[in-house]
Amino acid sequence: MHKRNEPGQDVVADAIAVAIRAGRGLLVGLFLVSLAALVYYLFRGYIPEFNTDSAFKSLLAGEVVRQGSYFPSDWNYVNGDLWVLFGQIFIIPFLPFFKNSYTLHAVSGLISSAIVLISLWCASGMVMRSAWMRLLTVTIFAGGVSWVMAENLFGQVSYGNVLYVAVFTLYFSWRWLEATSRRASVIWAVALVVLGILAFWGNPQRAAAYDIAPMLAALLAWAMARGDLFTWHPGARRWKLTGDARRLIILGVMLFGAALVGTILHVVSLAQAHSADGAGSARWLSLASFKDNLWFTLEGILGVFGALPTAGRSVMSPWGDSEALRLLSVLAMLVLLPSVCCGFLRDARPGARMLAAFTASGLCLFIFLQVTTTTPDMTGPVMSARYMLPSLVLGLVLVLGHAESQGLRTPTGVASWCIALVLASSLVYPGNSFSRLYRGTPPSHHVQAMDVLKAHGLQYGYGTYWNSGVITILSGGDVRVRQIEFDRGLPIPRLHLASRSWFRPQTWTGKSFLLLSKEEAAQLDRDTAFTFTGAPLEEFPAGDFVVLVFKENLASTLPNWDVDSSSERAISDPLGTRSQHQIGRLDKIEGRLQLAADAGETGFLHYGPYVTLPAGDYRVDVDVSAPSTGEVGYIDVVGNMGATVLAKTPIAGPTAAPVSLRLTAAEAVQGVEVRVFSNGASAMTLRSITLQPVTAAKALD
Repeated sequence: MHKRNEPGQDVVADAIAVAIRAGRGLLVGLFLVSLAALVYYLFRGYIPEFNTDSAFKSLLAGEVVRQGSYFPSDWNYVNGDLWVLFGQIFIIPFLPFFKNSYTLHAVSGLISSAIVLISLWCASGMVMRSAWMRLLTVTIFAGGVSWVMAENLFGQVSYGNVLYVAVFTLYFSWRWLEATSRRASVIWAVALVVLGILAFWGNPQRAAAYDIAPMLAALLAWAMARGDLFTWHPGARRWKLTGDARRLIILGVMLFGAALVGTILHVVSLAQAHSADGAGSARWLSLASFKDNLWFTLEGILGVFGALPTAGRSVMSPWGDSEALRLLSVLAMLVLLPSVCCGFLRDARPGARMLAAFTASGLCLFIFLQVTTTTPDMTGPVMSARYMLPSLVLGLVLVLGHAESQGLRTPTGVASWCIALVLASSLVYPGNSFSRLYRGTPPSHHVQAMDVLKAHGLQYGYGTYWNSGVITILSGGDVRVRQIEFDRGLPIPRLHLASRSWFRPQTWTGKSFLLLSKEEAAQLDRDTAFTFTGAPLEEFPAGDFVVLVFKENLASTLPNWDVDSSSERAISDPLGTRSQHQIGRLDKIEGRLQLAADAGETGFLHYGPYVTLPAGDYRVDVDVSAPSTGEVGYIDVVGNMGATVLAKTPIAGPTAAPVSLRLTAAEAVQGVEVRVFSNGASAMTLRSITLQPVTAAKALD
């Protein structure tokens, strides 16, 4: 005989059922709105933050198609990062049919974002039982969370890519370990091996840190969840491996085999490419710096979740209150995370243990690197925290899993639900770029500059890194801006994530331009630069920028633009107003600047430019003349502020031909300068100085 519920109990049960249905409906609605905000962000809202680091996948895709090689020989990678599995994959198929525009960049971002969200759905399934809770997890991230997370997961997608590769490495491994059929085992094994090869092919160092190292902890956690790995067989008088132990060994062989194959492919591919040092060239910090970096790391983590209050904003205001709530929620998440990880490490489910171990070990590893090494640039702690972003994202997944398992029965469960609700409301938070769906998108100063350049009929020019590739892609290639930097007041190519072909004189004929901010325009040594380029045809503002237009391609006139001489550019020291000298004067003869000293003047007619010289063999050519006979001075090449003499030769007059020196640097030398000394016995004229690797010099002989 069933006991009839009391009327009050029925009312409560009905109310709970209604609340659950309403909550689920609200969640579905929030998920759809978040997806709409994501799409808007990618195609429109991200334009004000669109930058050259984001544009590089489009630029690289263009070079892949132009050169017909997935690893273009002219492309300059950074830190050995070949980006085998990245967003250019989703752009390349469209380039034969469409312009290489921002729209294609957004399409690539949309595909990458879908993969990121799918990976989070898979990861949440390792700790959550409810599909609704998994949907809440995906919805929170689909809503952007904060400016920093939106930029790195969806806008630039740089660490969204790292996240989904790490998650799928873990997920495929777990599914293989738990597979109950041969067919499933084969599918998950193939997926895991292919992913591992691609990850290590792209960057073995990153793959080892984000994938393999945390996987070792995850496998240990799985083994602890399964029980004994060895059994004693009395008849055979020996220990035997259990089936679980054999599966672990096979998985280890697959992981390390994929790592080995991928690393070999990386080495072979990189040998045919150009690459410069980056974050992978980290150095240890002093013990005194650890303390500062620890606080910077905390600041960075808070910034990733948009939990840093705006300095100067009133606390007793609606936005001030919302910032306080967000700060407290993220701090609570950081406090809860260690105990949440420990709780899931004791969970009966192997998948939950694996995710907890993977997340905890990864987060510990990257906090350690943040605090003790030069890997992060702590002048910008928030952006440097991007290295921890994959582990922080998975940490939030664990906290949401804890909310599901604890409900509202415990204080930690209540706190976890509060964290979930605060972060689920990110679409109304001003610090989240996704809120532009209803707040509107501010104007882009790069779009404004692009419109002015188009109106003046300009198609090819140069700007500093952050103002170059972004305009190239925003204009769909109608206005190509190539990246430069300044060396002693003169523009030179910046080969960081760039193609060498962009800086060859034959790439473009006709008018070219310099696009400079007002601060950058002040760095330009106009007197020296214009002796090479001629005076600008015109100069005009373009929004926040200044544009200088020249009659020729700057690559054919400016010094130090020889990108093909060797892997290290030749270094010339163009004589100009910033040339360093003790004696003499700067003259302009036939449009060229030169240094000239009269007889009786004693001292250095030239010293500097204090460059770093990598190890190798070099030739120095100095175009100097002196009419008197006998020894009138000397030329030497020194480093380390004159402490190291690399080469020296006398100047014997009368001379009218360039003087050449050969030198060898056994290791990198800092502060290298070429000095031209006059003893006063003769007048002396210096026209140019060039220092270049011997491989480049031989081509000139």
